[in-house]
Amino acid sequence: MRSLRKRAVIGGVIWAAVISVLGFSFLGGFVEQQTLSRFDDLLIARHDRAIIALANSFGSSDQIALQLSDPIYQSPFSGNYWQIQEQGKGDIVVSRSLADALLPMISGTGILTLSTIPGPVNQTLRRTSQSVSLADGTIWDVQVASSVAPLVRDQNALKKRLTLAAALTGTLAIVGALGLVLFTLRPLARLRKDVVSRWANSGDLPAEEYPTEVQPLVKDINGLLARNREIVGRSRRHVADLAHALKTPSAILRNELEALKQRGQAVSDSLDALDRLDAQLARSLARMRAVQGSSVENSTTDIDLSLGRMSRAFAAMARNKGRTMNTEIVPNLHACINQNDLEEIVGNVLDNALKWSHAEIELRADAIDETVKISIEDDGPGIPLKDRQGVFSSGQRLDETMPGTGLGLSIAYELAQAYDGEI
Repeated sequence: MRSLRKRAVIGGVIWAAVISVLGFSFLGGFVEQQTLSRFDDLLIARHDRAIIALANSFGSSDQIALQLSDPIYQSPFSGNYWQIQEQGKGDIVVSRSLADALLPMISGTGILTLSTIPGPVNQTLRRTSQSVSLADGTIWDVQVASSVAPLVRDQNALKKRLTLAAALTGTLAIVGALGLVLFTLRPLARLRKDVVSRWANSGDLPAEEYPTEVQPLVKDINGLLARNREIVGRSRRHVADLAHALKTPSAILRNELEALKQRGQAVSDSLDALDRLDAQLARSLARMRAVQGSSVENSTTDIDLSLGRMSRAFAAMARNKGRTMNTEIVPNLHACINQNDLEEIVGNVLDNALKWSHAEIELRADAIDETVKISIEDDGPGIPLKDRQGVFSSGQRLDETMPGTGLGLSIAYELAQAYDGEI
């Protein structure tokens, strides 16, 4: 997994889920233990009252029943019972709630014992049992029992509340983890924007404005930016030097050929070859400039200003040929492209339109989402659908009767691609 955001989010969600499950398990067990403890405490208190009643009645069944006349023992099978029996004799004193049923016999020990047993009418009972010796030497088995149904209901209700609390806590933990991830990664998102804005602008990134952990990375990026600017500047100087170095010999050759032509020499083929050479050089230099510009900087061009100037120039040329040029440019448009490269793209396409149009040329520019769309239309013959991709090939000419090198649209196509655009 390469995304830091995904790692942090998934890790936070898993951690929140683990904490919620562990917390729910711990609290669930603690609640069960506490409710059972309170239930047993109440049962032991009733057991103590039964022993006191036995001691005060000196084993008289009537007196025992009179002293243990709590209403919870009066309704048949109410879920609360007591049973007292003298060891060695068959007499058994029971609560009215037992009706005709009896609790299981006990083994007879002087230690208070808690256990879970089956009861009447399919009830599950929690029971205290103990053998008690009275002053007269008699030994009595005392049992007090209560149904665990209320205990189970209470535990289930508490578990339901705990489940809701755990779900709410888990949700809040996940939301908190997401918020923490977004907050923690915000400096990295800001760093990306700052790096993009610095490609075309001078100056370093403000390392001191970033978190301590990110500052070393920012300093390294500053060094990389400076190095890239140096490489770009040197490359542009080399391109300019190459252009000047080639233009001068080309101009000399052209002048010599023109002089020979004026003397009647047949140099048309040589001039055509020189035209192709100049066009090829212009294409190569344009590609070099575009690759340098698009890969290491984000230049921004004012579309209104650039196309407005070109529109006026081509409108004048169109009038000289008896044609009209209509322009419609949405104001305040900007594109991430070098101005010279944009004008070379548009200039090549406009030159093609001027060459082939009959009477009218249209130039429009508008924005579609985050893209600038420039449309150039003319009323010429157009290009057959099967040949449209071929016109972008270097040196490709669909009509050899018209002057040209077949490189204009190729240059425009490659420049546009260098800036992730398309024609």
